Amino acid sequence: MTQVTKPTDPDGLVLEAWAQGYMVGSIIIMICITLSNIRRGVLLHKLILLELICGTFHGTFIFTHAPVYGWYLSVTAIFLIFSWGLHNVVAWMKTRPFIGRKTSIVYIVTVALAQLYWILEIYADFTYFNNISDIYLKTRVFEALFRDPWWVYTTCCLLYNIRIRYNFGYFELMRISPRFAIMFLAMILSIIFTIIDICAVTDTLSAALPIGINPFWKLAFVFKLLTDSVILDDFKTALDKLSHYNLSRIEEQMGENWASGKNIAIHRERRKSSAPRNFTTVAVGGTQSSASEEPWITVMTETKVESFGMRELGGLVPLKHLPR
Repeated sequence: MTQVTKPTDPDGLVLEAWAQGYMVGSIIIMICITLSNIRRGVLLHKLILLELICGTFHGTFIFTHAPVYGWYLSVTAIFLIFSWGLHNVVAWMKTRPFIGRKTSIVYIVTVALAQLYWILEIYADFTYFNNISDIYLKTRVFEALFRDPWWVYTTCCLLYNIRIRYNFGYFELMRISPRFAIMFLAMILSIIFTIIDICAVTDTLSAALPIGINPFWKLAFVFKLLTDSVILDDFKTALDKLSHYNLSRIEEQMGENWASGKNIAIHRERRKSSAPRNFTTVAVGGTQSSASEEPWITVMTETKVESFGMRELGGLVPLKHLPR
């Protein structure tokens, strides 16, 4: 068995240090975001926070030296594996409203059974990095099989249910809610980096990477955590809230358009039915006095809001045409 130590090659040391720093820094930011959005009494939110905290410890073993290096790496790997399992539990809780009872039971039972492999992986990890056994080299290639199928199913289930249950498309949803846009992008990137991680573990990319260094699982892990922290509620609750908001926004716009159209109609009706302004009505009649036989006139002036020409005043007689 080859002696396993801390990376000594400059390229490998820089790459591993960068990957760990990237992972820890990203998780710390997500912890702060989660704490600012968490609601008391919600179990799902607390599990997401615990998942984030447990994922930070394995990004610090680069600072240690032998003989602490092997022990520290193995112990922090336990917290990492716990975070991976917790991520699948969180994914189950977020997806459960969309799946049937039998599917839900199969989902969570298989997640629980997969922990038997991770118990073996914890042992293999400890023996390998403390130079006791190389069984880790045989078990490492199966990590993705016991870690990621549930996450891939969750991603497909979410996209499928958005398509058939809600009245908006993917791009419309991303335009309305940037949180979902970030989550979709994180899901896609996590799956891409998981595929690259599998290629690296199976020695497909061995020529392109320093020996024993693999930063791709850290990149995939960060994007998985991002999908949990960017939207803390389960998927159905978040989508229902967004659907109600979108519906109320559409109703409000329709109400505004209806009110605007009604005001225009009322304005036009008033213009049609309004009376002319600034005209003189003249009544002509004979005298009713026995002492005078001269004609008399009565002049009444009325002012209205709208204006009409004098020629439009049907039977009204202009004052200048009256006999004097």
